Amino acid sequence: YIADYPEQALLACIVQGWCPKCTGKSVDLDGGGTQHTCEHTEQLIKLLDLGTLWTEYGVVGDVVPFTNDFPRADIHELLSPDLLHQLIKGVFKDHLVEWIVTYLISKNGKAHGEAVLTEIDDR
Repeated sequence: YIADYPEQALLACIVQGWCPKCTGKSVDLDGGGTQHTCEHTEQLIKLLDLGTLWTEYGVVGDVVPFTNDFPRADIHELLSPDLLHQLIKGVFKDHLVEWIVTYLISKNGKAHGEAVLTEIDDR
C-alpha cells in the first residue's frame, strides 16, 4: 500500500511521529524495535488504557485499521516506504540542510555563517 507518511499513520492507527512498520521509538532508532503486527496491537489495546497506548507505544487505541478483519492482510506489512518524502526529503534534504547550517555557523561564527547562508539562499 503506497501512501505518504500522514496517510500511513492514519491507516496504521499510530500516532504521528511513530513508525507504522515497527515498534521502535523515534528517539531511539538503534533500540531494536520489533515488527508491528495487528495481533501485538490488539493485545496492547486489551491490556492498556488509551493514554498509555498513545504515549508509550504510539498506538491510537480507539481506531481500528480497515484491514483488521482480513485474515491475510496486516496493514503494518502492507505499507511501503514513501521514498520521495520519507527518505529523499526527510534524510537528504531536511537532515543535510540542518547539518550544513550548524556546521557553517560553528566553523565561521554566527555573523559570517549567516552571511554565507544568505549568499547560498540567493543563488
